[in-house]
Amino acid sequence: SVTAGNSATLNIATTSAAAAGTYPLTVTATAPSGSHTATYSLTVTGTAPSTGLVNGDLETGKVAPWTCQSGGGIVTTPVHSGSYALQAAASASQTGDCTQTVTLKPNTSYTLSGWVQGNYAYLGVSGGANASTWTISSGWTKLSVPFTTDASGSVTVYLHGWYGQGSVYGDDFSIS
Repeated sequence: SVTAGNSATLNIATTSAAAAGTYPLTVTATAPSGSHTATYSLTVTGTAPSTGLVNGDLETGKVAPWTCQSGGGIVTTPVHSGSYALQAAASASQTGDCTQTVTLKPNTSYTLSGWVQGNYAYLGVSGGANASTWTISSGWTKLSVPFTTDASGSVTVYLHGWYGQGSVYGDDFSIS
């Protein structure tokens, strides 16, 4: 409640589970004379884990910092563990790519792991290293992808399906 002509302060807090990223925030003030809406950007900062991968278990319930092609995102079923998983929505015109770019130590060997489910579920890295593997599975299958970073240390982790094969799902991603 604010008296006309005065101001108010809105404080917003997150928890340590909030994934780093920028989120739209809409604030609406209402009064008998009408309402006013303003949109802001809420930026959550933090330190990425030493393996660079953020929200690998998807338990923030948000896609960020993953990005997915049209139709992809967070789902509550099927999941490998916890409450959420990632859906890559492959269609006749797209593989449904869901990606996250991470920065790792340059010229170093790593293994990307994750649990996947669906027809032609691909898990891999591109950019500063290129490696992938895939499976056809109606149940959850663990995939592992060994790779070595280049001098930049930057790689893009991805999950995708294959054209016309339907959605694939991923959960519990990690880099070691």
